[in-house]
Amino acid sequence: MIRLFNHPYKFNNFCFNLVINLIKIIINFKIMKKITLTFLFLFTAITSFSQSASSYLSPVSSPQALVSQNVGMTNISINYSSPGVKGRQVFGGLVPYNEIWRAGANSPTIIKFSTSVIVNEKTLRAGEYAIAITPRKEGDWTIDLNSAGKYPFAYMSNDGTINKEAYNKDLAVSIDVKPEYWDNNTVVERLKYIIGANDNKKAIVSLLWGDVIVRFEVDTMPEKHLENFTKTLN
Repeated sequence: MIRLFNHPYKFNNFCFNLVINLIKIIINFKIMKKITLTFLFLFTAITSFSQSASSYLSPVSSPQALVSQNVGMTNISINYSSPGVKGRQVFGGLVPYNEIWRAGANSPTIIKFSTSVIVNEKTLRAGEYAIAITPRKEGDWTIDLNSAGKYPFAYMSNDGTINKEAYNKDLAVSIDVKPEYWDNNTVVERLKYIIGANDNKKAIVSLLWGDVIVRFEVDTMPEKHLENFTKTLN
């Protein structure tokens, strides 16, 4: 039998050195693991920041916009994306006739009422509604307010058409309006919403884009809300 160690001291010394080396390996492994994880974290953070900064600094084709107006005792706001004309035919081209359109771009166009209001003789509760518009080459256009805050694509069937039953279930109100057209070849380059409040009672919500203007009226019922507010003080 071959003896590897002639003296117990040598054997103990060998074991001691072996343990020390193993500990060093483990420590070095943990350090390298920490360094690797730290590097990966920093790399991910820098990449994410770079992408975010690039997205923030890059021009947006349809920038987000917000318009807000107090009318009577009601605040009305519209949050929307604002696409540009860019030399294109808007209605009947970019936006097809006889199809429900989200009245903006990207996300749903959301109108918010801080109190209950009346639109087209129908009382709507305070809250958010998605605006959708059906343009037509001839006759009235239709403006819909969706109580679920969804755009038309959310109701798309497998055949590519709108599921009207599901769409109408979330339809808060529908308004038929006559489109108006600019004179003198005026073109509004970017889609814009304006909220007018001439008498501080009824608001006029207008969409302007290309050579078209469409409007609808919102009765904010200030007398009713003032009466309700007065009752809370008694």
